Amino acid sequence: MNKIIGLIGGLFLVWLLTGCEGISKLVRPSSIDVKLIGVWKGEHREEGGTIKRWLQTRNADGTYEIEFSFTESDGATKSFSEAGRWWVQDGIFYEVALPEKEQPDKYRYFFNIRECVSFVLIEKEQSATDSTDSYAFSECLIADSPPATIGRSI
Repeated sequence: MNKIIGLIGGLFLVWLLTGCEGISKLVRPSSIDVKLIGVWKGEHREEGGTIKRWLQTRNADGTYEIEFSFTESDGATKSFSEAGRWWVQDGIFYEVALPEKEQPDKYRYFFNIRECVSFVLIEKEQSATDSTDSYAFSECLIADSPPATIGRSI
């Protein structure tokens, strides 16, 4: 009986550890490109006239926050924010909004102007409102990232 309980416990432990490994691969960065750390400002005009503006802070710990402002052609404005994880693996930039998304968006990226980076979407988790058209945008560094904090301040 003890052997059966030990075997079941061992199998449960293996299952638990392999499940955690899959989750940690999704939310832990493989590597960070230090050139992408900081506060970035971007703007993109859609074909229909909508202007998307954002301010994104990418931190050295692989977390990010974005403040969006979308202005429609009729002047109506919608603002919202997003937070999640980012990392670079095999030259591809990954970004996943947590907990909303299960899979990261993937982008090719390159620096074409000093302190400005361009992104080209190569894979995105689709939703009912997403377009399948290609998506490219640029953003420029406006400030260094705030210093990382560990735990609470004293």
